[in-house]
Amino acid sequence: MKTIISYFKLIIFLIFLSCGQNQKEDVFLEGINVFNPKLTEHFPTTIPVQEERQFVVGYPAGSYAKGMAYAILSYKTDSIEITNIVLKLQTKKINGLIPNDNEFIIIGDSLDYSKKSNGIPIPSFVVCEKNYGPNSIRLTENFKIYVLESGAGRFMEKRYLTDNNKVSENWKNGFSRGLAINEKEKEIIYWLCVW
Repeated sequence: MKTIISYFKLIIFLIFLSCGQNQKEDVFLEGINVFNPKLTEHFPTTIPVQEERQFVVGYPAGSYAKGMAYAILSYKTDSIEITNIVLKLQTKKINGLIPNDNEFIIIGDSLDYSKKSNGIPIPSFVVCEKNYGPNSIRLTENFKIYVLESGAGRFMEKRYLTDNNKVSENWKNGFSRGLAINEKEKEIIYWLCVW
């Protein structure tokens, strides 16, 4: 009888666990589906089950995100998944850059990038960071940032486009998408930023 009761409790627990995962999955899919599917095709098709994960979408909302939309999924994983992703990136000849690389134009940063016309735009990863000091909108040195694609132009409705985002005229509007990978701490961040 104790075995049957224990088994019944396990089934109830798994149902509740499954319901929670389904709600998170719905939020993830709704957030991703706000964007053009071509811009989000690098995201996983389902939200990872890992305990340590975070999914944030801003389309545009609040004073920080005004004129900027983004989706950021961060989670811890095993070294096998990370190795597989890094190998795919290397096969496609996509190089990882360190977070404090001078090439970056950080969208949403308080710094002025208006003189930097040849930089690579990436989002501010402020939602994924610890406090590293003033204007520290970069990830730790253990991350490598892989920019899969970026482009200038209008990629959301005109009413949401940025008026003054402290970037050069050729990057006044555009998008950037990619991954940031921390092999040491086994963390992956998928991102899309549209401004």
